[in-house]
Amino acid sequence: MNTNSRALAVSTVGYLCLALAGWMLSMGTASWFTQEFGVTLLYPLTFVLAVMGILSFVLGRGLDSIVFFAGATLFGTASAYEALLAAGKTPDPGSFLGWFAFLWAVFFCYIWAGSFKSGTSRMLFLLGAWLTMLALAIGCWTGVAGFLIIGGYLGLITSIFAVITSASEVFRLSATGNPNVETSGQVKPMAAD
Repeated sequence: MNTNSRALAVSTVGYLCLALAGWMLSMGTASWFTQEFGVTLLYPLTFVLAVMGILSFVLGRGLDSIVFFAGATLFGTASAYEALLAAGKTPDPGSFLGWFAFLWAVFFCYIWAGSFKSGTSRMLFLLGAWLTMLALAIGCWTGVAGFLIIGGYLGLITSIFAVITSASEVFRLSATGNPNVETSGQVKPMAAD
C-alpha cells in the first residue's frame, strides 16, 4: 500500500481548504467586502479541514495534522462568531478579541519555528498566519483600523502561500510516479494501491 500518495492528496485538499477559508475571511478584513460575505462557506470548509486533520494524523503527517486541526478550530470559531454578530448578539470588546488573536499568533509562531524542515511554502504559510494573527491582535487592542486592514492583506498573502503549498503537493504527487496519476494506459483507483 502506498500511503505516501494518500498523504500528499490529503495535504493538497487540506491546504486548498485553508486557502479558500483564509481568502474568504481576509477579503472582509481587508475591507474589500463586508464580513457577512464568505462566512457561509466556512462551515463546509471547517468540516473538510477536520477530516483532513484526522487523515493526516493517520497517515503520519504530524505538522499537516496540527495545521489542519488548527485551521478547523480557527475558522469554525470565526464562523460561529460571525453568526452571533449577524443574529444581533452583542460583540465582545475588541481587547478580548485581541487576546484571542494574540494566543493564535503565539500558537502559529511556535508551529512556524518548528516547520523549517517541512519546505519553504509551508514555512511561509505558517509565517504569514503568525503575522496575520499578530496584526489582528494589535488592531483589536489599539482600535486602529489600519492594523486590521494590514491583517486582512497579510491573510490574503497567507492564502496564496496555502495555494502554492497545495499546488506543490500536486506536482510532488505526479513526480513520484503515483499509479493514480493519469498517464497512458489504465488508471487504477485510489483504493487499488
